[in-house]
This record gives sequence, C-alpha cells and structure tokens, in this order.
Amino acid sequence: MNSSTFEPKAEFAAMLEGSDEAINLIRAALCIAGEHNPALDPQESYRRLEKLGDRAHAQIETEQSLDDIANKLCRLLYRQVGFCGDSKDYYNPDNSYIDRVLETRRGIPISLALVYISVGEALGLRVDGVGFPAHFLLKLSHGDSKPASQTDQTESVLIDPFSGQVLSVDDCKDLLAVSSGNTMPFKAEYLQTINKRAILRRMLGNLKGIYLSKKDYVEALSLCDRLLLLNKDAIQDRIDRAGVLEKLECYEPAAQDLEQILKSQPSMPGSQALERKIGELRAQVQGRPH
Repeated sequence: MNSSTFEPKAEFAAMLEGSDEAINLIRAALCIAGEHNPALDPQESYRRLEKLGDRAHAQIETEQSLDDIANKLCRLLYRQVGFCGDSKDYYNPDNSYIDRVLETRRGIPISLALVYISVGEALGLRVDGVGFPAHFLLKLSHGDSKPASQTDQTESVLIDPFSGQVLSVDDCKDLLAVSSGNTMPFKAEYLQTINKRAILRRMLGNLKGIYLSKKDYVEALSLCDRLLLLNKDAIQDRIDRAGVLEKLECYEPAAQDLEQILKSQPSMPGSQALERKIGELRAQVQGRPH
C-alpha cells in the first residue's frame, strides 16, 4: 500500500473493530503518525524495519537462551544502530511518531518499544508491552508461548528500550524509585503485560498530553477522537475532548460530549458541575451573533 492510498483515520477506526490480537501495532502507529503528517509514506517506515529485521536475522540465533537473545537485540538496536531515548528533548512530539523515530533513531520508551516488537517478531519471538508506571518496558519470550505475565511460569526477559538494557526485577524496582521520587511502592503487577489497545491508549495519551501542554488544540482534538475510538465510554477522555472543543469555540459539540457523559452516568460525582458547564456552553452558542 503506498501513500496515495493511505487513509489513516479510516484505517485506524477499521482496525479497532477486530480483535485485539489482530491489531497490527506498527500499522496502527503509522495511522496515528499519518493523521499528523498527511505526506507520510508508510512504505518508507516498512523498508527501515525490514532492514533492521534482516540485520537481526544475520546476527541473532534464536536457539540460544532468551537472555542471550535479549542482550544481542539490545546491542544491535541500541549500540550498533543507535536507537536510544531522547533525554534532552523528551516531550518533542517527533519522539512519539513511529516514522520520525525510525528516521531519527530517537524516541520515548513506548515508541522505541515498537521497533523492538517489530524486530523481535521478525525473529519469530514474542515481544509484549509492559505497562510499567512512567516508563514503558518490554517482555521477551519465545514465539510459541502465551503472553508472558508476572504471575505465570513462562520464561521471559524484561527489556528497557529507552536505555537498551536487559533488566532484572531489582532493576525495575530501582527504576520506579527514581521515576517516582520514591513515592510509589513496587508491585509485581507493574510487570504484567498489557494488550495492544492499552499500548495504543498509552501512545495516544502521551501525545494528547504533549499537545495540550503546547495549547495545540487542533492536534489534541484528533488524539481525543482516536482515544474515544478505543473506548467510547471513557469519561475522562470525553471530558478532555469537551474541553478541547470549548477551546476551539465548538461549544455545541462540547456540550453534547458532556451530555453523553451524564446520560451514561446520571448519578456520577460532579454531575451537577457538568450540568452547569453544559448550560454555560449552550449560553455561548446562543450568545453568538447570527
């Protein structure tokens, strides 16, 4: 499929109609990037990933131990090719778009993780996302295994794609202590794998936060729309979209979003505040010159 037939918005929506397992994470990430950059050619990203997969096949024997495989994968992607975390400009949106990450070889943990997932799958391995707080991780296991969680007996290895390192559980405890300023106690559940929809939610949520902080409400609105495709009943995402619509002076759609929340959760905490806000938005509509 070339760029002239790439319709990221429609394709992303269609992808979410199927099962979670059927979601192609790279394609979904390209759809997210393609809505931001209409000139994006997905084939260029696929070519870069294919070359990485070829290099991995040439260097990594999958019959060896998972520790050896994981270390060689990190050595290839982090040390040889140069995929690493962008600590200097962490919140640059480019660090979250897979096409730019493949080009610059800089990113944040979750976008770099997509590269590891793609290359790992090219080797016939299973690479699952781990929703670790504030720092996305990966769990590598053999391709014929079920999703590896913290609670089962499946052999697996943890990888930090941001620093290109294999991690022990103690390393993860230290990572959490640093990232949380020692405010969060470690829980084994933090090392459980998450499904593909949860990965996409985290990616979109990161970008939404970036654009809201930049007061780029047009970009933020697109991301709010994608988040609600993942879960139309997500109250906070709908509240966020209503706020963005208000900033864009789209008062009636903002009011409709809040009304939908009240319709589904009429006795929710803060319902009276939402009712007042709806009234304010409707007053803005009525107060516009005709």
